[in-house]
Amino acid sequence: MRAFAALVATTLRQQLGGRRLLLLLALGLIPAGVLAVLLAQERTAAGAVRAFHQAPLPILFFVVLPVASLVLGAGALGDERRDGTLSFILLRPLPRTMLAAAKLLGAWLAALSVAAIGAAAAGLLLGARFHEWGALGPLLLAVALSSLAYTSVFLTLGYLTARAVLLGLVYVFVWESGMTSAIPSLASVSLMRIGLSAYGRGGIEDLLGVVRPGAGGALAKVAVVAAAAVAAVALLLRRRDVT
Repeated sequence: MRAFAALVATTLRQQLGGRRLLLLLALGLIPAGVLAVLLAQERTAAGAVRAFHQAPLPILFFVVLPVASLVLGAGALGDERRDGTLSFILLRPLPRTMLAAAKLLGAWLAALSVAAIGAAAAGLLLGARFHEWGALGPLLLAVALSSLAYTSVFLTLGYLTARAVLLGLVYVFVWESGMTSAIPSLASVSLMRIGLSAYGRGGIEDLLGVVRPGAGGALAKVAVVAAAAVAAVALLLRRRDVT
């Protein structure tokens, strides 16, 4: 457990260091900034929640979450491999599954720290302005699950290719924002919508499409995605040249 915790902590420090963190935090606060502008024009709690669902929520889930998860998830193993430091980690007598899980946990916590700050800021604005606190807990749960799903996929992609960020952006803005919105039947395999379904509040049916709201279903699906990513990365670490 000590080695696992050390790997998680190292990944967190690596991914949250430097100017990149400041840029991602600024990105993460955009939904709260947009909400602050919208709330200045609202007079009721119901209107404020509708305003949140119309713009800040989509910005958070369609832009902030995937971009933060992409940058931090792809770099967790990809940076190590390209810098030549992954081979030194693999010299330690650690199970590859443990290494993969530690890297995923560290990358997820890094991405979550960015997205959760933005989500919490938006939720606190609603609470402070209209005493509407019911959205905060479900929102943070949905953010956590979406971030884990995205990070799981991008961790694997980052290990496989140096062009992970480019491919990830294509996935985010062509597949998630384009294809799954234009073709309703594809919404069921949208990572964003799977996580967002845990939010479980009315008013977001258009965003979810055919995905049914519910925290239990979202948790089970994201757990499968994360477990599959850990298994895939562990297998890759056993079979592929890491130099």
